[in-house]
Amino acid sequence: MADLTTLPDDFIPSLSVGDPAALDILIRSYYAVLCRFAENFLPDASLAEDVVQETFIKLWKSDKSFTSTEALKAYLYTITRNGCLDLIRSRNRLHNRHQQSTASQEPVMESVLSAIIRAESLAAIYQVVNDMPEKMQQVFFLSYEEGMSVSQIAAHLGMNLKAVKKQKYKALVALRSRFAKQEKPLLLLLQALALLGERHA
Repeated sequence: MADLTTLPDDFIPSLSVGDPAALDILIRSYYAVLCRFAENFLPDASLAEDVVQETFIKLWKSDKSFTSTEALKAYLYTITRNGCLDLIRSRNRLHNRHQQSTASQEPVMESVLSAIIRAESLAAIYQVVNDMPEKMQQVFFLSYEEGMSVSQIAAHLGMNLKAVKKQKYKALVALRSRFAKQEKPLLLLLQALALLGERHA
C-alpha cells in the first residue's frame, strides 16, 4: 500500500482527466485506510465499507480538480466522515431516535481529527508489515489483530513456539526501527490494532 505523498508527480493530473489507472492506484492506496477511519464512527465494518465505496463513487463523479495530494486526502476524509454522519442520522431516524442522534453527533465530530491520525498511523504500520516476509506477517496479525497467544499461533500455523516468538520479535524490531523516534505512539497504535481486531471478532 502506497502513501499518497509517495505517488508520481503526474498522479493528480492523471486522476483529474479520469484515468482509470489512477483511480485504481488511489483505491489500493486508501480503501483500507478510509475503512478503518469510518469504523471509528460506525458499529459494523460492512457499513464502513459501504460508506467508503460511496466515497470513491462520489470522487469519480466529481470534477476531480485537486491541486495537491493533501487536498485529495482532505476530500476523501471529509466525504467519508459525512457519509458516516448521514448513515447515523438515517438509521436513527428509522428507529425514531432523534434524541440519540443529536447526542451521538457531538462526540463523532469531536473525534474526527483523532480518528484521522489513528487511521493514518495504522496505515503506516500496515505499510511496514506488508513489506515483511509472509510468515512474519501472519504471526504479527494473529498476535495483534486476533489477540492470539504464542501457543495458539504456533498451533494455528503449525510452527514451534520458538519460531513464533522469533518471528514476533523480528516484526517488532522492524516496527521499532521504522518508528524509532515514536516508541510510545507505536505501543499505543499496537493496542489500537488489537482493539480493532476485537471489533471484527
